[in-house]
Amino acid sequence: MSHPVPPWLALVAIALTCLLAATRVAAAADIATAQAPADAPRAAWTGVERVVAFADVHGAYSEFVALLQVVGVVDGRLRWSAGKTHVVSTGDLLDRGADSRKVMDLLMRLQGEAERAGGRLHVALGNHETMNVLGDLRYVIAGEFAAYVADEDPAERARHKDALLARTPGLTAAEFDRRFPPGYFGHRRLLGPDGRYGRWLLGQPVAIRVDDTVYMHGGPSSLLRPRSLEQLNRDYGAALANYAAAASALTKAGLLNFEDAYARRSDLARSRLDRLSPGEEQARLAPLVERFRGAAADPLLGPTGPNWYRGAALCNECAEADVLEPFLAQAGARRVVVGHTTARNGTVVARFGGTVVKLDAGMNHAAYRGRPAALVSDTAGSRVVYASPTTPPAEVPAEPLYLSSQSIGEDAVADLLARGSIAVTETCAPGVLEVRVSHGEDSVEAVFEAADRRTVQHELAAYRLDRLLGLGLVPATVARNHAGQDGVLQGRPAHWASEQDRLNARNGTRAGLACQAISNVSKAGAARRAPPADGSAPKLPAGGYCDLNAQVQLAYAFDALIGSRSRVPDRLLYDTDASTLFLSGHGAAFGSSTDVAKALKARLARTGPELQERLRRLDSARVQAALGEFVSQRDIEALLKRRDHILELAQPGAGQD
Repeated sequence: MSHPVPPWLALVAIALTCLLAATRVAAAADIATAQAPADAPRAAWTGVERVVAFADVHGAYSEFVALLQVVGVVDGRLRWSAGKTHVVSTGDLLDRGADSRKVMDLLMRLQGEAERAGGRLHVALGNHETMNVLGDLRYVIAGEFAAYVADEDPAERARHKDALLARTPGLTAAEFDRRFPPGYFGHRRLLGPDGRYGRWLLGQPVAIRVDDTVYMHGGPSSLLRPRSLEQLNRDYGAALANYAAAASALTKAGLLNFEDAYARRSDLARSRLDRLSPGEEQARLAPLVERFRGAAADPLLGPTGPNWYRGAALCNECAEADVLEPFLAQAGARRVVVGHTTARNGTVVARFGGTVVKLDAGMNHAAYRGRPAALVSDTAGSRVVYASPTTPPAEVPAEPLYLSSQSIGEDAVADLLARGSIAVTETCAPGVLEVRVSHGEDSVEAVFEAADRRTVQHELAAYRLDRLLGLGLVPATVARNHAGQDGVLQGRPAHWASEQDRLNARNGTRAGLACQAISNVSKAGAARRAPPADGSAPKLPAGGYCDLNAQVQLAYAFDALIGSRSRVPDRLLYDTDASTLFLSGHGAAFGSSTDVAKALKARLARTGPELQERLRRLDSARVQAALGEFVSQRDIEALLKRRDHILELAQPGAGQD
């Protein structure tokens, strides 16, 4: 039996409907007028006598305080004691550690104390700062939320709990508390765009230059090339403001909920929009959803943005230099100091001849097993200082090349291959073996191939030339005798695949990873591994920060230089963990031909500036010293003539038919 609706209840329903519509209209108006902050943070400082930089605190407050005291930034009462020093954080104060809030409180106070003393404390944004402000909380731990319990309104928490339980059948109160621990809503209020910490973070730059050094979190990608640092800070600030304003407007409009997974927000908003009845309201909100989708997809906030890109930290230096050098020139800087990518063994290292410093030594020991580190720069140069335990200041070492192993540098791998004991792990074909080579506590994967003297010499010559040019394409290669057979032993990463494997996967051919030969074994004749016993697909290169196309371009030039005309897909190899490329199969290279293969000429026209410069530095004496024991003088002269052809083809307008 139905009952008449009381008049007062009908009026309430009408009022609520009008209020919801007005809220949605207001939300659309809010986003239409949202603007990025008018003034971007200052980007450049000159005439600074001393700079102390640190990276990736990740809530490790006690380790951080110990570091600041070791380098004289604060005294025993944690007051600024560094005078006119400039202190720089390269980002990631937050996440993974319970004391993130204490780190921010300390730095916010020290910023004022530093300025009053004539110094400065710069906080460059890291990806974890922007994630927290915008609501991507996947790395926030319960201890971080707990720091905001006193700031959480119990009534607000109860409202959110009741709302979520009502719209999520089967969800329990206990599950709600697990997903949204005590302090969650206080954290969101204070670290959101309008909160005390959120506003502070949004006022910080994404990159700064102090004298000749840029400090930033991830590193420069080609996305940044057209921008000055000032423009980068403005654009990044606008990207954050656009996302935050759009998300706020969608929440007011009822198209986003607090529990929505960050990565699915755009799709969820669109789905809820589509469920509205067609009409004026849906038409008003549709541009709002599209603007949010555009803000979420802004490249500056993505993998190639300044807070996520790892090319300078991880990728092939010869290829990546063509991205790095234009950025530094635009910024008027000599080097860039980055965090974000934890250095191996808790050690700060330099790449690109000192042009890049990787400063993240894993300060949060519980998460990264590293140690607090600071880069101190003054008129005497730059040194790294460690705390917990404290070490004397020292020069920043060059990072070794990692190609055959991600834990052992390539020079050490070569020594290991030359001296270690060989244990066969798989027979691929007659005279072609997968092996593990061990010496002491170290070991590395490798491939042994029995080969004649000429093949061995050419393999060694290719390896030596690769190292002379600093390309990092040819793994450590040595001559060895195994089981009475002379041949070549060449390093391999733990997980690797060939271009043939990739082609097979693309074409739907079921094949396991190749048990590859180094050279002189035809594709048809080489044995193949059986598919994994569990029936899973082989792991193949899936891209990543390192541009495979740029690495392939280096491979084309290397093949042209050594006179290789038979780079079959089984000899173009990938480290499937690092998404880096390496080469094998050079037994038929070198020789006296002075021309380059016709098929390579169009490719060689795209040879990058860095490789061109390295090729120009080759001369007969240097090549003779590196390769003379393996190839003839005539072969060396032919190689240099091929080098000249490569450089000619790389000139503008050349290499085109």
